Amino acid sequence: MKKIITVFCFVSILFVFLFIPANGVSAETGSWYRVENDGVVFYKQPIDSDSQKLFLLEKSYYLFAASATNDFLYVQLFDNYGGFAKINGYVKASQVKPCTEAPITPYYPTETLTVNQSNALLKGEPSITSTDIAVALSGQSVCYYGTAWQNPDWYYVKYQTDFGYVQKRQLSTLLIALHPTPIVVPEPEQPDGNEPAPDTPTEDPAASSPWEWILILLICIPAVIIVLLLFMPQKKQKVKKFTPPKPKYMTESDVFDDLDLL
Repeated sequence: MKKIITVFCFVSILFVFLFIPANGVSAETGSWYRVENDGVVFYKQPIDSDSQKLFLLEKSYYLFAASATNDFLYVQLFDNYGGFAKINGYVKASQVKPCTEAPITPYYPTETLTVNQSNALLKGEPSITSTDIAVALSGQSVCYYGTAWQNPDWYYVKYQTDFGYVQKRQLSTLLIALHPTPIVVPEPEQPDGNEPAPDTPTEDPAASSPWEWILILLICIPAVIIVLLLFMPQKKQKVKKFTPPKPKYMTESDVFDDLDLL
């Protein structure tokens, strides 16, 4: 009986893993991801709120993900080189694309901008009413990190050791080219005669039809029955003992009958 229960549990678990699709796929970590769309936000913390958004990432460039937290990737941006400082933050895993191999440099644009007015105020938020952090004088350079997510007229920059927002009109013109590696755009499938018309609704391929489940049951139920029959203990058939016939002996009457015939 224990064998039957073990086999049944094994078949049930196998059925679940083979035919029940997973609801989601966890993001891979410790690898490179690419920004292939506009509007990808760099977050301070893995919380989807306006207070945690720092700036927009440049399209076509790369980020290195060290780990994953819920729907976010913990990523690194820049190296401590050329006046830039490496910063860590978060991006939504659904907004970036994993890379199959390491990208070529530059991983992210290293653009420095020059203050073209008498001074440029470094703000804590992209607003003229926000708190002043520092003042960059005319002719001094700032390191560009990204554009403010809610206001494209402000840049998120690093000035000396401070980070903050500066109005772009106070800085030299920003010129960023796309990364040398082109973004691969999948070609649309060519329609053929067997495909439905554009206005014809098509079934969702991810949805399972009733016929598929019926077919699965028709395959699995006989398989379970066969396994049960193979491992079910068989009843022993009783063997009928052979009893030899008793020998027949002649009686006196048989003898006299034979003599009468003479």
